[in-house]
Amino acid sequence: MRTTTVSQILIEERQQRRISVEEMAKLTRIRLEYLQALEEGKFELLPPAVFVKGYIKSYSRLLGLDAEPLIALLRRDFKESAQGKLVPREFINPVLRQKFGWQPITLIGMLLSIFFITVLSYVGFQWYKLQLPPELIIAAPLEQAAVGPVVVVSGKTESDAIVSVNTMPVALQVDGSFQTEVTFLTEGISTITVEAADKRGKVSLKQVSVYVQF
Repeated sequence: MRTTTVSQILIEERQQRRISVEEMAKLTRIRLEYLQALEEGKFELLPPAVFVKGYIKSYSRLLGLDAEPLIALLRRDFKESAQGKLVPREFINPVLRQKFGWQPITLIGMLLSIFFITVLSYVGFQWYKLQLPPELIIAAPLEQAAVGPVVVVSGKTESDAIVSVNTMPVALQVDGSFQTEVTFLTEGISTITVEAADKRGKVSLKQVSVYVQF
């Protein structure tokens, strides 16, 4: 008999209400990749346990569920590591190693393959560089940091870019650095969105999840 998991309950409840995972990400303000990992049971891809519990509470609140039984299920199946990450209490279904046989290949064929792969990789890399948006570096706050109600957001981008933090324009220094403050009115998990746009219309967007504590 298969045991019900937190992931199964969340995805079934969401589907019953006909809410897409993309809509859920917007409503809960949780990153889409984190919600997908939560529903797929890939807890190794998620932040520390305090964030995961916060995600489950936000998810449950939106669906009208009691979060406590789900947190209890989480404790049943996972434990916190010394680093605060969730790890399974036991490992199931070990990975089976498959044996692959080597196929004979001539030296000329191998060299030709390496040559074409190198050429294609170079061309692809040059094309990729032309499509790149402006570089955007977020220096503070750090991802998953515990912060107060007023957070200093700082970073650096290209000097001719236009920067906004949570849709509010931010002044850019000559060297491309910027700094501003964001004020939060409620506690819990919040997302800071930083966007940099260049003259070509290319946009870089980065988000930082923080845990607000008053």
